[in-house]
Amino acid sequence: MKNILLVTLALFILSIYNFAQELDGWKLNGQIQLRTEFDGRDFSNDTHPLTFASLRTRFGIEKTFDKKVQLFVQFQDSRVFGEEPNTLTAVDNIDLHQGYVRLMKPFEWDVNVQAGRFEVVYGTERFFGAVGWHYVGRAFDGVRFSILPESWKFDLFGLTVYESVDYIGNATPLVYPNPSELSRRYSVYGFYKNFSIDESNNLDLLTYYEANHQRTAGGAKIADMFTLAGSYFGNYGKFRTTIETAYQFGKFIEVRDISSYLISLAFKYNLGTSDLGVGADILSGTDPNSTDTQNSFETTFGTNHKFYGYMDYFINIPVNTYNLGLNDFYASANFNPAGSKFNFDAVIHLFMSNQSINIITPENPEGSDENMFGQELDLTVKYAFTENTNLVWGGSLFFPGELFKIVYEPREDTGYWTYLMITASL
Repeated sequence: MKNILLVTLALFILSIYNFAQELDGWKLNGQIQLRTEFDGRDFSNDTHPLTFASLRTRFGIEKTFDKKVQLFVQFQDSRVFGEEPNTLTAVDNIDLHQGYVRLMKPFEWDVNVQAGRFEVVYGTERFFGAVGWHYVGRAFDGVRFSILPESWKFDLFGLTVYESVDYIGNATPLVYPNPSELSRRYSVYGFYKNFSIDESNNLDLLTYYEANHQRTAGGAKIADMFTLAGSYFGNYGKFRTTIETAYQFGKFIEVRDISSYLISLAFKYNLGTSDLGVGADILSGTDPNSTDTQNSFETTFGTNHKFYGYMDYFINIPVNTYNLGLNDFYASANFNPAGSKFNFDAVIHLFMSNQSINIITPENPEGSDENMFGQELDLTVKYAFTENTNLVWGGSLFFPGELFKIVYEPREDTGYWTYLMITASL
């Protein structure tokens, strides 16, 4: 049965492709992202580094009818090399990454309606991003209303992260449990607005409510949380700046008040063929002695790989910061030689926790306040092989501070990681 389905899918794609050559308006898109990694991020030179390769393959079909209805379907296969038990077996990796219908100005209203499964990307992707680096990538099931899309640029959205209720085909008493006790759904509702102040100044406003009604072991809802976020983009000739702020409030596990914040400042100066930049990201953390307030800022849906070091020690915030928050101070340099297909990038980070924690050791029984995660150096070289194909090499080092030395004890050597990636797009 599986082979029949794969053959049917292949024939369908080929038929669509042949049809697209004859019928104007069909659009095909595809991408292959292949990356091999050499991973020594465990802070131990005595262990052998891990090596693995990942492959992401996407194929999409798009068609717009009468400038009123847009259909888009994108299939995806995501795999790690060698995950099949042997070379004569296959794993079920093919999934629907995106599949949606967009209605343009239904009933002559000045609004577009998008429904189905789709990526949600806003601004810098600090709060909502597609996580294009990942070998799967992020997409949501939901609906989005773009109100006055050509002028006002205002989005309302409702997204489903997790739903515990399966499809109900047969209505019987046993399939209707008490929702207040057994429902474990996680949804997000919000709006996004872009203001084009002038050619040099732009402002994004984003507000969303996370109704995370998944349950703890004791049966309590995990969180009801609101996030208010704003991003400012300024371009003053050779000088560019991005300022982002956010505040979160609500209830955590039904009893703890949420009060957390994010502040991000980034400045870049263009020197022609190069850019120099400095910046700081401050994500609040929870005092280890606090019992009634949750002050750790959560970056649940952001593309965190872009911001908090390429080695990905801080992808799941606040879990990866042990609820202590994160202070990231960094400097960057980018060099793109005139007429060259090469691009060189370097970033150095100083990572500290936002809240200190008292560490007691046999050598120091009274303890001392520690807040240093460490320093990270990221180097990237990009080569534009063709217009639609890029080769990227990256290499990183992490010098652990006292917090990571304690967490990874007794390992405290320099962490290292390198990769080679090819991205080819249709």
